[in-house]
Amino acid sequence: MTAFVYESERYVSEKIQVLGVSVQPPEEGRKLKERVTRDCQEDRPHIPLDPYPLRLLSDPEGELIRAVGAGNEGHRSGFIARPVTFIVDQVGVVRWVYTGDGSASNRPSPVALAKTAGAIAQGK
Repeated sequence: MTAFVYESERYVSEKIQVLGVSVQPPEEGRKLKERVTRDCQEDRPHIPLDPYPLRLLSDPEGELIRAVGAGNEGHRSGFIARPVTFIVDQVGVVRWVYTGDGSASNRPSPVALAKTAGAIAQGK
């Protein structure tokens, strides 16, 4: 996530909102955001973090995750979400969705995600 925030500075305009969805409770998302914010403030204090370039959504019941077909019901740990990333344009339309295969590491690269968001912001 920190790498995406770094790349968003170069590629993402304010017209785009990138969303990440997790089954973790909201407090876990807040902890992650706080850690990334600290990292960014230490490494690259010039990066604007208001508005935050990535919005983390908590879906502990899996309603949204199931609705977009990203649930993994048969995982050995019970219900989990495959990694999902949405890019939403300035009028709230979902323009791009990335759904991983179930592995927590299967996500778009930060550069690819930032470039895709930038292209969508430019109407491409």
